[in-house]
Amino acid sequence: MKKGAHFLSLLGEMNATITKYKEQPELTGLAADVQRAVNTLAEMGIFFPPVPGEGKFSVPVSHAYPFLMMMGKVVSGWLLLWQAGIAREKLAVLSKQKGVAPSDAVAWKEFIKYNRDAAFYAGKVAGAKFFIKNILPEVDAAATAIKSEDLSVVDIAAESLLKGYHGEGKPSPSP
Repeated sequence: MKKGAHFLSLLGEMNATITKYKEQPELTGLAADVQRAVNTLAEMGIFFPPVPGEGKFSVPVSHAYPFLMMMGKVVSGWLLLWQAGIAREKLAVLSKQKGVAPSDAVAWKEFIKYNRDAAFYAGKVAGAKFFIKNILPEVDAAATAIKSEDLSVVDIAAESLLKGYHGEGKPSPSP
């Protein structure tokens, strides 16, 4: 839409969030992982527009599902990084109020165990980390599949999909 303006705006929002949290020691690795996924999504956004002009009209249609799944994962990773950043800020305030240093593993564990808000925010960070480290890497596989321009899905003969078809225009007898 609007020659990609909305897509570029979304990428800009994602990059702003990454920039905000990439310097936080607890989130540096997560921000880098989300940045890689955002870059891959941007690359796919550049890949698709010229393809129909090259006579490859079926490529975007055949790869719409992997692209949509990629988009969903990148947006989810971005939002989870954002939530983790806010949660880290809230944890910092809470731990300072309670006099608990994150470097004191025993005290930190007790703090999380007995403080409902701290447990909630720690859970937000852990959930974001799980998604970003375990689900978000699937974006790379989708990009590889899309760039292959494989069209086997449109090469399947209709007869291959018909249950009970036995060739020569003769349907098989009904059971």
